[in-house]
Amino acid sequence: MSTLRNISPALEAHLAADVHGTRLREFIGSIVLGGNDGIVTTFAVVAGTVGAQLPASVIIILGLANLLADGVSMGAGTYLSVKSDRDKFRKLRREELEEIEKEPAMEREEILRAYQAKGFSGETLERIVETITADKNLWVKTMLAEEHGVHEETTDSPLQTALSTFLSFILFGSIPLMPYLFSIALQEQFLSAIIATFAALVLLGITRSYVTKERWFRGPLEIVSVGAVCAVIAYGVGALLRGFVGIVA
Repeated sequence: MSTLRNISPALEAHLAADVHGTRLREFIGSIVLGGNDGIVTTFAVVAGTVGAQLPASVIIILGLANLLADGVSMGAGTYLSVKSDRDKFRKLRREELEEIEKEPAMEREEILRAYQAKGFSGETLERIVETITADKNLWVKTMLAEEHGVHEETTDSPLQTALSTFLSFILFGSIPLMPYLFSIALQEQFLSAIIATFAALVLLGITRSYVTKERWFRGPLEIVSVGAVCAVIAYGVGALLRGFVGIVA
């Protein structure tokens, strides 16, 4: 018992300092997701338009249209995804409760077999089954985990998660357009967009590494690599289509 008392303060400090499993992690995750998609998709529009040698006014129009339309689409998609997960959990929980009420013996047998498969047997197995089935909430929770692989209802608010994703998409996605919206020399606009986009992707990558507990360079490397590939493809398509359709700037 004394050992457990010694461990408890250290455990509490660990839980207080660690973002894993807390709402902070999901909140930062939606920001990183929205921001990354916003930067990559908007810069792809910029790169494709520059590749086609279209005027800056076209970049601004297409970039803003893409930013707003995709931002709303992504926010709505996030809302529906989180809401669907919550609705699915509640539906499964309701069904399991009904099964426990109607056929408790069969549901008890399912618990027994589940823990038997984990290697428990004899009196230990019986105590585990008795403990779980004595508490209906614990019983349902265990059935959801063992039978459906669902562990708990998401604590995310669909509206808040969608809003944070949308705002992050708009905020970070506007970065590649900044050189075209402000008074920057024409010949420096695309280079400025590249530098600003690179810096923003590195920032998001470092944030992702912090949240996921990866090595600090892994997140930036992956995110910047994906962004670079998308930009090269968009620029190449723009340059190729310019030759085919005979665009005149």
